[in-house]
Amino acid sequence: MQPLFDDVTFEVGTPAQLAAMRTQPARALFSEATIAFLDDFSRYLLQHPAARGWPDVATLAFWCRRRALEREKQRYADLPMRLGRGLAFHITPGNVATSFAWSLTAGLLSGNSNLVRLPSRAFPQAALICEALNQVLQHHPGMAPYLCLVRYPPDRRLNDLFSSWCQTRLIWGGDNTIVTLRQSPLPPRSLDLAFADRYSLALIDADRYLAIADKAAVAASFYNDTYLLDQNACTSPRLVVWLGDRQRIAQARGLFWCELETLAAARYPLQPMVALNKFSRFCQHSARSGQLKQASSANLVFRAELSQLDGETLAQREAGGYFLEYLASALEEILPVCGSGCQTLAVLGVDRDAIQQFLAAHRPAGIDRVVPLGQTLAFSLRWDGFDLISALSRCITFAL
Repeated sequence: MQPLFDDVTFEVGTPAQLAAMRTQPARALFSEATIAFLDDFSRYLLQHPAARGWPDVATLAFWCRRRALEREKQRYADLPMRLGRGLAFHITPGNVATSFAWSLTAGLLSGNSNLVRLPSRAFPQAALICEALNQVLQHHPGMAPYLCLVRYPPDRRLNDLFSSWCQTRLIWGGDNTIVTLRQSPLPPRSLDLAFADRYSLALIDADRYLAIADKAAVAASFYNDTYLLDQNACTSPRLVVWLGDRQRIAQARGLFWCELETLAAARYPLQPMVALNKFSRFCQHSARSGQLKQASSANLVFRAELSQLDGETLAQREAGGYFLEYLASALEEILPVCGSGCQTLAVLGVDRDAIQQFLAAHRPAGIDRVVPLGQTLAFSLRWDGFDLISALSRCITFAL
């Protein structure tokens, strides 16, 4: 008996395809059919006039090109020994427009059929991506059984049903979402991949920054990391740590924030409620901590300077251009904020060897990614400490 999906809106796929997904055979990883499909999907988006207005869509399309996918494929030496696990059920966050598409891409490349619950918010980027998928599927009908993108309101019954079908459940969307979804049991051999609430920080060496001629380019990189998604991405730095002596830091800070304010004034439409929320968050944070002072006069780029870091430093955070700052004389001073909640460390002017030595010496519970400033939003198949291709596939061992 086919389940009823009266409360489910199908953006890509059909009820019959969804019902059949639980018995769909797994595919080889990075199969030619999958790469060809994603390459055509990429081409469709890159040629679509509307995509030019959405940098996040353009980034997705560029990543899905055949050349980029073949490069990713070369990172895995054991692909002939792997198969997809089966049905992957993706629950994606409601505050980032394209996260669902990245999760879907990982599921397809790892050989799975994919049921994706879209954000409840009607992002225009999501509509464009679904349009592209539907158009490209017309030329790749063999891929249709492997992806189904749906929307439905919070419904324990549907969560229970889809969870009972899947071999892997990916929960993107924060701690509360994880707690709710885990009330729906999985089959005994199924896996949960949970992407919890995280935070990120930037580390800038003052001397190296001052030596850079094109400081406007640095500001543009930091703007893309933060304002582009309104600091809603867990990868967006909320804390900026300056490294060096105080005099050089003072000089670097003045130039850095001035460049960012100029850029934000030209590009970022500050809403009154966002401005009010930032000031309110500062007041709340300041009342709870005696280690905080306002470091900016304008609200567009709102800065609060900390006199010390601890495990609660980033518990209070706000979006829309709200930044904490800390002045450090040694790299080790960031250790208190490198707990399990710390995801990405964006660096400018700090040597790779110094970061590796810090990680080897202190082995913090957090920091899953170290990237250059300006690259925090760049997707990778290694995310939040998981290798998604390995986690979403099973390895067949031969002992002959």
